[in-house]
Amino acid sequence: MLFFRDQELSPAAQAAFGARFGDLDVYPFMQALDEHPNVIPIIKEPEAKLNFGGGWHTDTSYLECPPMATLLYAVEVPEEGGDTLFADAAAAWDDLSAGMRATLEGLAGIYSPKIVHGPDGAYADMAAKEQSSSARGGEAQSTEAESEVEHPLIRTHPETHRKSIYCSKYHTDRIKGWTREESLPILEFLMQHMTREQYVTRFRWRRGSLAMWDNRRLFHHALNDYQGQRRHMHRVIVRGDRPR
Repeated sequence: MLFFRDQELSPAAQAAFGARFGDLDVYPFMQALDEHPNVIPIIKEPEAKLNFGGGWHTDTSYLECPPMATLLYAVEVPEEGGDTLFADAAAAWDDLSAGMRATLEGLAGIYSPKIVHGPDGAYADMAAKEQSSSARGGEAQSTEAESEVEHPLIRTHPETHRKSIYCSKYHTDRIKGWTREESLPILEFLMQHMTREQYVTRFRWRRGSLAMWDNRRLFHHALNDYQGQRRHMHRVIVRGDRPR
């Protein structure tokens, strides 16, 4: 991950910087800015109670080719709170027992946006409770939200060839061949293990801060500890390959 302070980035400038690292992708469940189709506004208004990205995840791991990188820029931040936590899923994998690693390497997961974006998902419930959406445009409810794709629970980085945990209870519906009820203890154990203090970095935002991270290795979690204040971010994602 890389952090840059005191930037003045228009949506076009942020997108142009991201495009230096690969083709930009679009996010299917939120409306982009009018100024640029690849820049997504992520806004939590003061009256909103729930936030976007408030659980440990990698961005859109339920897509056939999830993004390789995410660039998040702070337009407006609360006076206190609103930090983002990052977890190193590769270091966490290295520290698992040999027996656990051998078991997990043979497993695939069924990844789906329905846990979050489906008609009964977390954000559908949030939209019903709060008219103030965490991102402009609200949630797109469509057949895309019910889609499923198969990825390994443990992916191998295409450049470094390091293995890392890639599953989560928010984007991984179930382990292939298992029920969700059977899968959840494994998914929850891995998330608890991966988010132990020794694997986590905390970034404190300031206006004009830009964070860029490898979405193939890092999980992140946006803290929701700034009730009554506004937080406004712009997000760009760089297209990746299919996890292997």
